[in-house]
Amino acid sequence: MNWPDAQLNEIKSRDDLAAYLQDLAKAVSDGRVALGNPLTADYLDASARWTNAMDGFFMNVIGEPVPESPSWAMVAAIFRAAVTYE
Repeated sequence: MNWPDAQLNEIKSRDDLAAYLQDLAKAVSDGRVALGNPLTADYLDASARWTNAMDGFFMNVIGEPVPESPSWAMVAAIFRAAVTYE
């Protein structure tokens, strides 16, 4: 799979995911990434809603159906999407 975000394409392991999430948290803290869901409950809700709606993202952006088994990169994509998903 080829993610539109190059950083996601580099995530192959649990350690890669942890490093990505640390970088994402720092980017949010530094203001490099705008946080659209600042409350934990809103962030978790956005995670759930994006996960439910990701069929459209996969078909329109990735060009293939959602894989049956998620990869570490897909988990990272859910976290990243929830930052701004409304």
